[in-house]
Amino acid sequence: MEIKIAICDDKAEQAEYIKMLASKWAAKSGISINLEMFDSAENFKFAIVGGNIYDIVLLDIEMGGQSGIELAKDLRKTGEKAIIIFITGFSEYMSEGYEVSALHYLIKPVKEEKFFEVLDKAMKSLEKEPEFLALEINRKNTIITLRDIIYIESSLNYVVINTASERYKVKISLTEIEDKLGGGFFRCTRSFIVGLRHVRIITKKEVILTTGASVPLGRGLYEHINDAFIKYF
Repeated sequence: MEIKIAICDDKAEQAEYIKMLASKWAAKSGISINLEMFDSAENFKFAIVGGNIYDIVLLDIEMGGQSGIELAKDLRKTGEKAIIIFITGFSEYMSEGYEVSALHYLIKPVKEEKFFEVLDKAMKSLEKEPEFLALEINRKNTIITLRDIIYIESSLNYVVINTASERYKVKISLTEIEDKLGGGFFRCTRSFIVGLRHVRIITKKEVILTTGASVPLGRGLYEHINDAFIKYF
């Protein structure tokens, strides 16, 4: 399991220090990580709009331009479910984290022991869900990370699994693949399943996803998908 971590901090020295700690934690824990660094809230939001998904966001609060708190609020409005860990020099910000379901606050200077403890806690949250889907595609065993699946659609005797970077066509029924998924998915019609972490807007007729794609919502399912969405988050 590879964990995608974003570090958002406009101070290069602090960002490099957090990167070093994250790399040290990963090596100690035997976890594979993919680290990306952003020097502003704006650059980070461009990555999100472009379809990038992160498991953990290490977010400095006191940035020039948009603050880390405002960035976190914007992220939650899009339905992004990444684990947010704030980094700040001021404890008075801590009460604002409840609005965005932040996992923890790390007070500067960040101590290695506390940093490791918080990332261990984040990993336990991530491990609650199934990690991946194993399928045979074109006679090859293929692993698809579940949190990357935006939506799945049926096409004759096949299903098409859409992620931000790939489209996989598999000879299997939608019901069969639905049985392999965890609780982070919802079947909108006989032909579509959506990943709840990628849902941006729900109307009574359609579900709009973080990529801008929309899928139809069956009659009578509006309340059900809202309930599923609330439970998931």
